[in-house]
Amino acid sequence: MDLRQADRRCLVFYLRVFDGANPNIFGHLIDISEKGVLLMTAEPIALNEDYRLRLRLPAFIRDRPEVMLKGTSRWCRKELGQNQYFIGFQIYGSDRTTKKVVSKLIKELGYKEAWLR
Repeated sequence: MDLRQADRRCLVFYLRVFDGANPNIFGHLIDISEKGVLLMTAEPIALNEDYRLRLRLPAFIRDRPEVMLKGTSRWCRKELGQNQYFIGFQIYGSDRTTKKVVSKLIKELGYKEAWLR
């Protein structure tokens, strides 16, 4: 049973996500809602840990180059036959400006994938 309370949207292309101030790519954003994100990563991570997820925004939707989201890792699954992991994060504590950027990101780049219904 799907317990999500927010409508999720896949993105037209994967956005790079960094772990806080770290310059290395943490993963790629697969889908997003106001309450959570799904990342694809090369390595698994610990569950129920807090992260600062820094999203590099595409030029045509930004008034700034990045947005920082606070998220808690809720689940992590290895993709069968692949060397990649899907990780679900619950987003919390976003300010008004960050919420506007996320809404714009969803509106401009999001689409409803059949498997999300």
